Amino acid sequence: MNVIVCRARHFTIRRIWHCPTCKTRRRMLFQDEAWYGMTITCCHCGDCWQGGELCPRPTKRGWRKQAAADATAGWIAAGRYDRDAHKAWLAAEMGFTA
Repeated sequence: MNVIVCRARHFTIRRIWHCPTCKTRRRMLFQDEAWYGMTITCCHCGDCWQGGELCPRPTKRGWRKQAAADATAGWIAAGRYDRDAHKAWLAAEMGFTA
């Protein structure tokens, strides 16, 4: 039996945003996926949200620290936001031609 797992590609955006868990403004990593919307992760507490709902928290010890470190690495790698590049990426992902 062959199993194929597909993961949606995403466009990474970094923002300073209000974290509902931390109750203050934090560095937040936004990952836009064409067909699934935004996934937002706090670089401080590691919590993430999708579709306005808090994502399930893992039952693994140390998950917060790892999630925050992964989000911070993604935040640094994202660089400055380019609206035109984001629009072009979204159009290409959805199969639209410019």
